[in-house]
Amino acid sequence: MKYLLATILLFTLGACGLHQPVENTATAPAAKTTTEQHPPTQTDLSGMQPDFLYLAAQKAAREGNRELALQLLTALIAKQPNAITPHMQLIDLLMESGRIDEAEQHIARMLSNKALPAEQREQLQLAQYRIYIAHDQPQLALEKLNTFLQKHPAHDTARTMQASILAGLGRMDEALASIKLGIKQHESAGLRMLQARLLIKRGDLKRAKASLLRVQHLMPDNDAAVLMLSALAAQMKDHEQAEKLLRDFLANHPQDIRVSHALAKLLVAQARLPEAIIVYRNAAKHAGDSPVVLRPLGMLYFQDKDYEQAVQTFRTLVKLQPDDSNRFYLAASLEAMDKLDEAKSIYTKITHASKMYTQAQIRLAAMDLQENKLSKAKARMLAILHEKPQQLDAHLLLSTIRLNSKEYKQVLDETEPLLRLKKLPPQLLFNRAVAFEHFKNYDQVETTLNRVLEHSPNYTEALNFLGYTYADQGIKLDRAKVLILRALHLKPNDGYYLDSLAWVYYKTGDYKQAAETQAKAIKLIADDSVMHEHYGDILWRSGNTQAAQQAWRKALELKSDHPRLIEKKISKGLPPVDR
Repeated sequence: MKYLLATILLFTLGACGLHQPVENTATAPAAKTTTEQHPPTQTDLSGMQPDFLYLAAQKAAREGNRELALQLLTALIAKQPNAITPHMQLIDLLMESGRIDEAEQHIARMLSNKALPAEQREQLQLAQYRIYIAHDQPQLALEKLNTFLQKHPAHDTARTMQASILAGLGRMDEALASIKLGIKQHESAGLRMLQARLLIKRGDLKRAKASLLRVQHLMPDNDAAVLMLSALAAQMKDHEQAEKLLRDFLANHPQDIRVSHALAKLLVAQARLPEAIIVYRNAAKHAGDSPVVLRPLGMLYFQDKDYEQAVQTFRTLVKLQPDDSNRFYLAASLEAMDKLDEAKSIYTKITHASKMYTQAQIRLAAMDLQENKLSKAKARMLAILHEKPQQLDAHLLLSTIRLNSKEYKQVLDETEPLLRLKKLPPQLLFNRAVAFEHFKNYDQVETTLNRVLEHSPNYTEALNFLGYTYADQGIKLDRAKVLILRALHLKPNDGYYLDSLAWVYYKTGDYKQAAETQAKAIKLIADDSVMHEHYGDILWRSGNTQAAQQAWRKALELKSDHPRLIEKKISKGLPPVDR
């Protein structure tokens, strides 16, 4: 068996998480706008019209700029003090920002206005009850809500709040009873939805489904019910129904991004990537060039190895949303197409302050490794690990670089502290096994590879390596054969695995089978000196001495690591087998 560290152990793009194509991009950060970068001052705000202030506040809130939204709403309230909506939004933002006391003071000021209309007073009272919950006073909130609901038994918001508090306190029967009473007063989609969630939490899926069907009846164009119904079907292992529900909804609502996401995720889980791609293509037709759709579409193209389409998609994304995350995946797609210069240029522009910096440096180091720039690659990973000692991707790549540099002791020393972690990348453990094999510490090779196979039973390199290790020592040959045959079942016609299998036959004395297997291996990989040396050994034992000498000469021609031993074999052959 031969270890080609530059290929077998090469840190691949998959290690960067690019194999996960569908992610929740519904809340992906938007590109920074001029408003975000240069918030207007209070003087600027005073001259703005109320309509502009309101729209600007909504935009700032959507983009997560709460401080700017608070400033804009405060300015709007100063101009229109009697408008309840800005007041309620201000209270919500203050609470979301953890500024509970300020929210409470604002509510108290509003409630002190005796001329306040009844509907607005009710809204503020409910906001006050939320303050009680924020202050960890759920019992007080419940008391107030009970009184409120005696006067307003059909008030959905109050009923929902009451049931949610009861459920949070573990009083599920009371919560469901409250919802049932509310539905009796006035059936609403909101109460039915909450009822379904609580029933799912309790494990009563049949009744939950009935509640969700009522939501669909009440609000046929709302996607929340169909998403939950589909999730329920999947939970009950009815994947066909889960898919049908989503497809039926999309047939009438092709613009619905959330349902498109859910359907694509379901298809990806079933390894149906081309169909998931079609789902996002259809979504893109109706949503236009939306980053929320294009990002997962690009990731799916990448996973499906359609790198040209991935590049095209991420180029569009970078124009629409020029953040480092989109730049990184554009570079990764270019790297997969071997457009290395452009990929490097993009990776290099990702600055140290970016959350993508570490992954960009890992990719650059992997490319350095491919170009045999080992010192440069090593320096990048050591710099990352100096700042992030537990960064496993960096440890994995550094161990691969160390193996290529034949720095076996450093591989073991640097990865030893990581062994206490419950979950390690299997390739990192594999690299440790390679280092142990160099020191002929076969017990540790066996222990380490068994740990790999315990968690990754189909890791073909580990199966082959362990099988060959047994064969090379002439021990556990039956298990060696089983391991290598399993690797070949998973990865048929691999020349190195056939070489290992031939060596098992050789060690058991089945020279005929060994010669046939090794001949197949050499047809697949003709330029490996170790494989020709093995072939020579097998042919010699088979009695074909001239062919054996020819195979050994080929091993010398291919720059064997131990030419003197090969020359000795050519001149004297192999010693007799000890029987």
